[in-house]
Amino acid sequence: MIAAMSWRRAASLAALLLGGIWQAAPAGALTVGRSPFGLSMEYPLIERALGAGPCPSPALVATWRELGSPSLRIGGDSQDLAGLTPAYHYDVPPTLWPALGCMARETGAQITVGLNLATASPAEELAMAADAEQAVPAAQLSFSLGNEPDLYGISHILPYEPGFKVPVLRRPPWTPRLYVREWDARRALLGPVRIEGPDFAGWQWGKRLARQLAADPPDTFDVHLYPTSACGSGGARTTLARILSRRASVGLLARYGWLVRIARATHHPAIVSESNSASCGGRPGVSNAPAAGVWAARFVVSALLEGFAQVRLHSAGTSYDPLVFNANGTVTMRPLGDALLFLHRWIPVGSRIATDAGTTGGPRNPPVLAVTVSDGAHTSVIVSSFAGKPLPFSVAVHSPADAVTSETLSATSAGEARGRVAVREHIARLTLGPNTVVALETS
Repeated sequence: MIAAMSWRRAASLAALLLGGIWQAAPAGALTVGRSPFGLSMEYPLIERALGAGPCPSPALVATWRELGSPSLRIGGDSQDLAGLTPAYHYDVPPTLWPALGCMARETGAQITVGLNLATASPAEELAMAADAEQAVPAAQLSFSLGNEPDLYGISHILPYEPGFKVPVLRRPPWTPRLYVREWDARRALLGPVRIEGPDFAGWQWGKRLARQLAADPPDTFDVHLYPTSACGSGGARTTLARILSRRASVGLLARYGWLVRIARATHHPAIVSESNSASCGGRPGVSNAPAAGVWAARFVVSALLEGFAQVRLHSAGTSYDPLVFNANGTVTMRPLGDALLFLHRWIPVGSRIATDAGTTGGPRNPPVLAVTVSDGAHTSVIVSSFAGKPLPFSVAVHSPADAVTSETLSATSAGEARGRVAVREHIARLTLGPNTVVALETS
């Protein structure tokens, strides 16, 4: 099945296509049951985005609808520093909840509210959950408990608040077993609400807790995942070349097969609930460049192929945000936001996505990422080459048209370039530019 296909097999299949013909083959395809992407925001940023009124600005509502009303998760570092009184580093204003509820009703978006597991008392956590439940329709609301609890033993910077450092939230020994004990107690306290978890930043704790998670699964399994780091001495440093590499997209998800397997076995979805081109708020000149849009398109498609239902792109008021919320209520789209519009148009909810296509002829060439998307009678192909030079690519077209519509994301220019590709004898032949993502209709 495609959902269980490793990125190595997917890349190998795609590599055979160059010089051959990409054939739409829906057999074994994975159904896209929800928007393939969502958004994640820190508490201070969502407060700014929603504004001080009872409802968000018409521009914000319109932008959200244009993106397909993606799900919204409120959380991140601010989650475990937030509460309803000035005693917390982030004092969540009471005006936030009516505005959030209004946004949910106006857009139909699913809302996940991140609760403070690290520094809030059970009573305060219950009060915050009650405020969210009163404001947001129950069918659209879920919660997460704590942000990256596997890192509670580490102090780290806040990239969007340089003068503040997140303290160590749990003193040693802080172990997976102790975490599960706290998490289970808070879940029991909250009662029958929908929960996402475990929100780990890495794979080590999750693999150690796989049996416990399978025995008492959350409603949605999730993980946080970044390809590079924009701070500290560890991790891959953020460069244009690095986020455009195969490892930063199709290669990044391979170690999280354990999560997808547990989710599938327990009949629950798995998502990447927080991601972006770099941790620590991103790197200016990279995370806000067109290359970030190419990375995002590749990463979301790769996550779907690995069996994840969704990827949420994180925002903190820094360089990697897909949307900028202006003081006058308007919204500015960055290149990463352009990529989300591209994904919304070309991977509709309810469509089926597959890579197991037949090929004919041609030598083996550097691999590409290529998928077929079937939506009723309509079929399209999304393809991206990791080669450093232009490569030929041929696609079978099943309509009598003499040309097909295409859209291209490029690492060198913002927005999508729309065009037409000529068709001869039911074959569309194009040249894939380096670090581009191309989508075209085939029927």
